[in-house]
Order: sequence, then structure tokens, then C-alpha cells
Amino acid sequence: MTLEYAPESILLSKGAALDQIQLSLQIGEVARQSGASIDTIRYYEKEGLLKKPFRSAGGFRLYPAEVVGQLTFIRKAQDLGLTLKEVKSIMCCGDKGLGPCCDLTVDLFSAKIAEFEEKISELQRMKKKLKTVLGGWVGKPEKKRGRRP
Repeated sequence: MTLEYAPESILLSKGAALDQIQLSLQIGEVARQSGASIDTIRYYEKEGLLKKPFRSAGGFRLYPAEVVGQLTFIRKAQDLGLTLKEVKSIMCCGDKGLGPCCDLTVDLFSAKIAEFEEKISELQRMKKKLKTVLGGWVGKPEKKRGRRP
């Protein structure tokens, strides 16, 4: 017997494959519950963000229920501006325990904040330049601005 992680933390024996299949979700159901597309789920699997799922006798992917939470985490992390590479590093680090994962997350978020601050500064500079250029156009007669009546 082996102990497999499942939401109910059940004990599975080699002959318990049917129980395992019944507690697993097919890719379409995972997509429905998570809001991710089937192609996205397959891509994340290929890129190593999701573990390879079990396969049914017919070859269907069978995912454990926690994959829905993992997909939600990935989406929320991307909404915060993290790349898939950064998300993957957090997810892999999470397997090593809370301490290393927290340290990595603090480092990533600190770097991301610095990156955003630089982008904000750059956008403010661009805004100032655009206002200067626009100032040259505002108040000029229509003919000089190139408009036709």
C-alpha cells in the first residue's frame, strides 16, 4: 500500500486504481472548475507547472482535485505580474517547505515591485513628452493641424 495525497487523504492499494480514477477529474472538468482552457492546462503540464496526470485505460488525463487550486494560484500570480517561470519557481519551492518558499516569494515580489516602479517612471516620462508634443498642437487653427472641414 502507498499513501497518495488526495483531498480526503485516503489510503490506496495497488488494486485501488478504480477509487483513484473516481476521485480524479478529467481535463474538461478541471477546465470548467478553474476557468482555464484545456489548451492552457496541457501547456502548463508540458511546461512543468502541473504534474503529469494519471491516465485512464482509455488514455484520458485524470487530475487530482487540487489541480483546480493550483490553476487558480497560477492565474492569480500572473495577475500580480509574475511570469510563468517565476510562478513555477514558487510552486517548486513550495514542495521544499514554507521557509524557503516564503524567502523566494519575498525576493520575487520585491524585484517585481522594483520593476513596476521603473516602468511607472518610464511611463511618467513618456506622458510628459506626449503632453509637450500635444501642447504644440492644442490651440492651433484647424487648418494648421491638418483637419479638413
